[in-house]
Amino acid sequence: MAREYTTIVLHIAADRAADFEALFERDELQRWEDYTARGRFLEARLIRCRYSALQAEGIQDYVLHVVTADEHAHHEHDDDPDFKAYNERADAYQPEEPTVTFGDLVFERTTAPSPGS
Repeated sequence: MAREYTTIVLHIAADRAADFEALFERDELQRWEDYTARGRFLEARLIRCRYSALQAEGIQDYVLHVVTADEHAHHEHDDDPDFKAYNERADAYQPEEPTVTFGDLVFERTTAPSPGS
């Protein structure tokens, strides 16, 4: 089964962004560590946007980008009862629904690690 690439733009109330980041670090980051350690997530990142064409006034956008081993890993994560509980708490920081995409890689270029890395 092929890897799955998921990109979600989270629209977080700007005045609650620091609290959202603290919640994410406390409640979701440990799950990412587990999923990456087990090879279910190949890459996972949360990016605070300096610019987003989707971002409305009073909103801080974040890009959540995850590459999973396959589509089953995505569902495994989303069906995790602890994730569901975290996600419900995180919804309180989101005055707008997230923008969600997922799909299959078409083209990719990467830089080789530098020697000694």
